Amino acid sequence: MKDYLESEKRKVRYEFLNLRNRIDPILASAYSGMIFAKIKKLPVYEKAKTVMFYLSYGSEVMTDAMISSSIEEDKTVAVPAIQTPGDGKMFAVKLLRLEDAYQSVYGIRQPEINREDMLEKGEIDLVFVPGIAFDYEGFRVGYGKGYFDRWLEGIPPEKAVGIAYDFQLTDKMPAGKYDLPVGVIVTEKRIIQIKKN
Repeated sequence: MKDYLESEKRKVRYEFLNLRNRIDPILASAYSGMIFAKIKKLPVYEKAKTVMFYLSYGSEVMTDAMISSSIEEDKTVAVPAIQTPGDGKMFAVKLLRLEDAYQSVYGIRQPEINREDMLEKGEIDLVFVPGIAFDYEGFRVGYGKGYFDRWLEGIPPEKAVGIAYDFQLTDKMPAGKYDLPVGVIVTEKRIIQIKKN
């Protein structure tokens, strides 16, 4: 069953990554701005004092402007950081300015990990989650290394917001018992509140 699930996820990953990689950079920038305009209207974002963004990589929804704007709004911003590649552990590290994310792990920017800049999950009000594809139940497929999935354990779905281009949505995602859904998905076209069963 596990092998079948991984095989199905690989297919989704391949299909949607190819799709996402074809997006025109100018369009991606415009869509990313539209996504942030919708994020700013979310009550959960308005109320949040501490937010966790990912630092965009490749053709992902662009988050640099979102991060800078949130810092200007006096929100505490954290981003993912990995200390030991391959161990599956991800940390939330405070970012005071984008220039501080000068290190690269797996080609993804991150700040230096200092104990005093690390945040516990309970200190974070809202987490923005990347994905290669999402379904309408909030499940996602990422790059397959499992860092975000492990980190999201214990985070209530309503505090986890998936951000994606609208074409990254699909009806049904292959999901196993360890896959955790987000509670909201924001695209350039809509805000999808995931209904709880």
